Amino acid sequence: MSNVLDTILIRDMISSSTGIATDFQTDSIDISFKEAESSIQIVYDGGVNVDMEILLEVSNDNTNFSPITDSSQIITDSTGTHFIDIFGTGANYIRVSFVVTAGSINLQSCTWKGKRRH
Repeated sequence: MSNVLDTILIRDMISSSTGIATDFQTDSIDISFKEAESSIQIVYDGGVNVDMEILLEVSNDNTNFSPITDSSQIITDSTGTHFIDIFGTGANYIRVSFVVTAGSINLQSCTWKGKRRH
């Protein structure tokens, strides 16, 4: 009989509220131990003239990162939540990149959640 697959892995990708007005990347996290799908939820507020792109970047060595195809989302609201489902990546590390065209936001949280067997 196989072990049960639970949603028990949660990692914060920023340590505290962070103002973003120029291009920014969160801390990378090790996801090599996860199984199945995972997700990232981004919560922000305090936006002014917001025009930004969020995208996920992955790496096997935690040095050289590449964007995940089709992970791009556009931010134009002053307050919001973005949720990104992640399927099938075999990468060891992941981070969130913010590409700023204009404006600023206060990033309140950026949380990764994954699954593994126990």
